[in-house]
Formats: sequence, structure tokens, C-alpha cells
Amino acid sequence: MTLPVKDDEDAGAQQQVALRSFYKVAAGSCAIVVETVADTCEITGMTTNVNARDRNVGSYGGSQVTVTGQITMKVKFKANLSKTAL
Repeated sequence: MTLPVKDDEDAGAQQQVALRSFYKVAAGSCAIVVETVADTCEITGMTTNVNARDRNVGSYGGSQVTVTGQITMKVKFKANLSKTAL
């Protein structure tokens, strides 16, 4: 997930906004899994890494904050999954 950085705002606050966005996606991931292929889903682990980067080359690109992460889930798949057309 990559978000633009506003130079006139606090960099730390913008990193927190980026992390919150990632965590919201992570929280919604289990809901999507249950809605589509599973009976239950539980997030059992998560790692995140935040990088700030100035891509301003010739007044093009601007600064960015990138959040990368991995979500580990414990999932109990639906018993009839192989019979369900997705």
C-alpha cells in the first residue's frame, strides 16, 4: 500500500495514517474470507514495515509512504467448498 506524503504535514502522523489504512484492510480480510470460502477466520499474526521515500525527480513523483505487511490467518474452510461455484 503506497500513499502520497504531504510535505507540509507531520511525517510521523502520516505514517500512522498509512498504518491505520493497512490495519483496516487486514481487519476486513477475515470478513471477506468468511463471506466467500470459510466458516471461521482469525488473524493470528501480522507483520508490517513502513518506508518513506522521496521520489521527487524533476518535480515529478513526490514523497511516498509505503506499508508492506503479511497477515497470518487461521481459517476453517467451508465443508462444501469444492461443491460451491464461485
